[in-house]
Amino acid sequence: MLGPVEVHGPRGRAALSGARQRTLVAVLALHTGSVLPTERLIDVLWGDDPPRTAVKSLHSHVARVRQALADCGMPGALVTREPGYQLTADVDASRFERDVKAGRFHEGLALWRGDPLADAELFGWGVAEVDRLREVRLCALEQLWQAELDRGNHADAIGELERLLVSHPARERFVRLAMLALHRTGRHTDALETYQRLRTRLADDLGVDPSPDLMELHTAILRRDPSLEVRTVKPAELPARAGYFTARNAELAALSPDGPSVVVVCGAAGVGKTSLAVEWAHRVAERYPDGQLFVELGDRTDALAHVLHALGADQPASPGLYRSLLHGKRFLIVLDNARCARDVLPLVPGDPGNLLLVTSRDALAALNTSFAVRTVHLDVLSASDAVALLRGVIGPRVDEEPDAAAALAARCGHLPLALRIAAAKLAARPRRRIAELVAELDRADPFDVLAVDDRSVRAVFTSAYRALSPAAQRLFRLLSLHPGTFAEHLACSLGTGLDELVDAHLVSEVVSGRYRFHDLVRLFARSCGTEDVQPLLDWYLDIAFAANTVLSQTHHRVSRQSTSVPFGSDRTDVLAYLDAERDNLLPVVRLAAAHQRHAETWQLTYLLTGYFEARGNWTARVELCAVALDATRALGDPCAEAEMLRASGVAYFMTRQLDLAIEVQRKALVLVDGDPQSEGRLHNNIGNAYAELRRFTPALAAFEQAIERNQAAGDPLGVALSQRNLGYTYVRMGRTKLALPHLREALATFRASDHLRMVGATLNTLGTAHQQLGEHATALEHFGEALRIGRALGDQRFEADALADLGVTRLARGDLPAAHAAFDEALEVCRGIADRHREATVLHHLGQVGLRRGDPSSARGYLALAIEVHPDPFEKGLAHRTSAEVEARCGRWYEAARHWASAVDLLRAARLSET
Repeated sequence: MLGPVEVHGPRGRAALSGARQRTLVAVLALHTGSVLPTERLIDVLWGDDPPRTAVKSLHSHVARVRQALADCGMPGALVTREPGYQLTADVDASRFERDVKAGRFHEGLALWRGDPLADAELFGWGVAEVDRLREVRLCALEQLWQAELDRGNHADAIGELERLLVSHPARERFVRLAMLALHRTGRHTDALETYQRLRTRLADDLGVDPSPDLMELHTAILRRDPSLEVRTVKPAELPARAGYFTARNAELAALSPDGPSVVVVCGAAGVGKTSLAVEWAHRVAERYPDGQLFVELGDRTDALAHVLHALGADQPASPGLYRSLLHGKRFLIVLDNARCARDVLPLVPGDPGNLLLVTSRDALAALNTSFAVRTVHLDVLSASDAVALLRGVIGPRVDEEPDAAAALAARCGHLPLALRIAAAKLAARPRRRIAELVAELDRADPFDVLAVDDRSVRAVFTSAYRALSPAAQRLFRLLSLHPGTFAEHLACSLGTGLDELVDAHLVSEVVSGRYRFHDLVRLFARSCGTEDVQPLLDWYLDIAFAANTVLSQTHHRVSRQSTSVPFGSDRTDVLAYLDAERDNLLPVVRLAAAHQRHAETWQLTYLLTGYFEARGNWTARVELCAVALDATRALGDPCAEAEMLRASGVAYFMTRQLDLAIEVQRKALVLVDGDPQSEGRLHNNIGNAYAELRRFTPALAAFEQAIERNQAAGDPLGVALSQRNLGYTYVRMGRTKLALPHLREALATFRASDHLRMVGATLNTLGTAHQQLGEHATALEHFGEALRIGRALGDQRFEADALADLGVTRLARGDLPAAHAAFDEALEVCRGIADRHREATVLHHLGQVGLRRGDPSSARGYLALAIEVHPDPFEKGLAHRTSAEVEARCGRWYEAARHWASAVDLLRAARLSET
């Protein structure tokens, strides 16, 4: 369009015959993507006096143009759309106007090949369109040469401006530019003559004078006004560096000037974005010799005008002028505290030699849709770097009170702004101890303490909070009640606004789909208003209930309506999801108790039973059950209390607090009197505790009672469980043949009911029985199946038992490498579930492998760990006995005697406790 009308397609140039076809294509192209009505097309093709056959003729021209477009590879470009026609194409005139709007004057003007639509015949509004394009071109030329003058390219400009004045002698903007260029190159007389020629022409042709603006320029040139000269001062607007800038080495390295020319530093309020940006900008300033610009964006709307003024421009602000002034230069532009990408877009340089550095609480992701952007995410300082910042401000006082300094850094959440304010308060009072400030933070509102003059942590957090939508503000307050990292599914179930919180860096994504608050931000959020904790607890109850239906076949005392949860019925997926929540479970139960939600407290604890059975972490389970037990008593619910006493007993059993396990189970028996199923389970648990204490007689009696009570209740699974444990106790006693019938009957029941977890446990005990009988192949077969079941269920306790028993059997067969490998795997699992008893037992076995291999050093190391870790006096005595054997083989008789003495004492005490 910007010259003779031409259409080029994939197959070459379209053959347009006749001026009317070219006119038709041209006007449709000028409105590409839009429908032009038939009446307007007739008007532009024939003017005010169209023939009677105009519509028919138009259809004919459209058909021929369509064929020409199809021949050059553009079928479908011209379509009929009521009430006219639409052409879709890449048009040079459209590109030109986009370039001009974006300040790409050189690129846009290069598209012109002559007078627009030169070989078309237009009438009416078509002529106006051509005139409009010509005017846009002239305005682009004016802005281009103004930018060149602002950059000091006066000599280059003079020749082109004089050529333009030949064609447009009365265009005052060209005259003004030519006068400035001539004046600035010392040609003052020529500048005045240029003005005089315009004045004469206007007077002769129109009887008017030049504009007041041009007359003022003429007067200024006559006076040699120095303000007409180009400013030569290079902008150096960087503020001073922050005092005692600390660490951030990784972030500074990420801000390498090599790469994209737009860099965004984002992070939470008060995290030190501006300090980092200014520090880095000073370090690289010499790489940008044309100047460094700094703009505090915030709420200001005149940022572009400020930058243009700093660059010496005196024309109306426009992004195009800005890019023209930066073209071919090397500037560093720092935009501090940008609110959104829209504020930044006008200030993105068009030239790769310049660099734009932006700080924002938002990641400004929208910039990535148009430009290559490097984003540096800024977090709070590490604990050591936070203390280093304090040391930088207050000096050796930090080393005089290292614990208090670490505590102060923690109270400040390792947030640089909070640390600087705290340090400033200490610096102002050199005799004040750090510990006193820590105590004040604990005693008072920390946001009142963390303020000095007009700087405060509360103020920067409040500004971030107020920028949120009401929905995001509510979610911010709700999520702050959560005690740890939280799931995306939880946040979305509580309301909308998570993306806002992430973008504002009020919460941080720690791994995919999981988020957290920094400590001070959480504290601030809780101060913003009171929210009900119930929606958060309901989510955890829904999750636990759904998980319980998958993980447990025996815990059905609590029911809830089904809701959408982030996992299905696959046991592995359920366990993986709860693994991610594991560190939250105890704090959430405590949260429920703190808000006196007693029913939710014990029900959540109950519904998590299957998870703890599969994954261990029994120390936390003990605390969990203690909190839940208090809740049941506060409710006055004896059935719930009995259930939590039973759960506490299991947790005490698993942590080897066996006497306590028996005590709480007996308390529970009082509460369930008359409920045979509950009585059966409690007697079974009591029997387990006695068996582990090696008090076998009361253990056998308890199991017999458990079998009788479960039979009375009509509970075949309860009967099978007690039979399995009775068989296990006979195996512990070495009475293997008595064990086998009970174990086989229990296994059949468990298989029939598809209770895989107990199938695996029973197979493991059967394997031990066959191992004692010397039937190693059968034992290995049972252990192998038990291991497969344990792993399939994600039950790490049973997995550890099966691996350990495989190792024991392989050791008995003399296969030392295979035994060692099995024990190594078992040890890793035991440590993963924090089961010290099983860990110590496996360490003892590894010591036995070392003894059999003739490697006393290895054996000694494993056995020392086993003795240190083992909570069971009997098992610890056995480890001392093996240690004595190791030392005796090495001829270290004193050490051997010491271990023998310890073994005798421990084993004798264990034997006495059995009786």
